[in-house]
Amino acid sequence: MDKNTLIILVLCLAAILLAGCTQKTSPPVTEVTTAIPPTTAITTIPTDTQTCTVDADCVPAQCCHPTSCTNKAAITRACNLMCTTGCTGPLDCGAGSCGCTNGRCSVVPAPASNSYVVTKTSLTLTASPQRYSPQLSSTPGIGITVEGNDFDAAKARFTWNTSYGHFLSWGAVNYTATDIGNPVTNNGGKLYWTFSGNPVASPEPVIITVTATDPVTGHTLGSSVITLGWEGNNTVMVKNIL
Repeated sequence: MDKNTLIILVLCLAAILLAGCTQKTSPPVTEVTTAIPPTTAITTIPTDTQTCTVDADCVPAQCCHPTSCTNKAAITRACNLMCTTGCTGPLDCGAGSCGCTNGRCSVVPAPASNSYVVTKTSLTLTASPQRYSPQLSSTPGIGITVEGNDFDAAKARFTWNTSYGHFLSWGAVNYTATDIGNPVTNNGGKLYWTFSGNPVASPEPVIITVTATDPVTGHTLGSSVITLGWEGNNTVMVKNIL
């Protein structure tokens, strides 16, 4: 082998060795950023209180002398107000009613033939016995029954008040009297008035008032008063019922 060939061979080997030791450069790493969408606020939209499907969905929006109608599901308060007996609103005294018109609760005027028809409701009380003394009577007190005139008493709410004494319920099953206090609210069932102890030296008449109201509208359907007078300190008599 001549000298020139040997030099070329050495140079080729050197080139091969240098190529094998060369490190490859890694490609650059690209960072990926994910955008997080902003939080969307949740807004609660109140239910439309006048939306309805049938007439039965709609009731007066106000307790006394209502002027508009609403869906009964929107009523959140009890109508326990004492309303006047005047006819001042578009729904009073048969002037109109609540109905569902085009999917909305609204006042439906009464037919022209009925516009001036006014039904006067009232309440009648019956008291027995007419004379009562805790020591001499076979009953726990003066029994008081109610009767609705021109309204359904079974659907009304009755409030009982007395200026003296208290009320009892007396079941016919076991004839056990239960003290239920004063005032009392019930569905019109019979109650008994009684007293414990002696009144003052110059006793005032006892005034018992029973009032019937419509539980939906709060309208007063009727009210009646029983007046009891004293005979001595332990006996009362029914003086009048108004």
